[in-house]
Amino acid sequence: TSGVPLQLLALLALEDEPVLGYTAPTPLTQLHLHLQRCSLDYRPPPLPLRVLVTAETLSVTCGSGPEPHPGALRLLVDDGSVFLSERCGGGTLDLQR
Repeated sequence: TSGVPLQLLALLALEDEPVLGYTAPTPLTQLHLHLQRCSLDYRPPPLPLRVLVTAETLSVTCGSGPEPHPGALRLLVDDGSVFLSERCGGGTLDLQR
């Protein structure tokens, strides 16, 4: 779980240039994401599998900072469901069925 906040920081590509005689404070970065009535359609490329994840509310909180907790990821899902299907070829598919 601690790798995800580091991946997010790498995605943002934030870098500080060193300044002689200045010691920057330890950064604390936090990301909060709150979604209502959301879904995720996931299709792993090497597998003939289709996954639909739905949630009434989804809250994602991640952060990085100084010790003792250098990275944390928290997922809160309310009224969530996972639907799986082995059919991915052509046409529309009713994943709830």
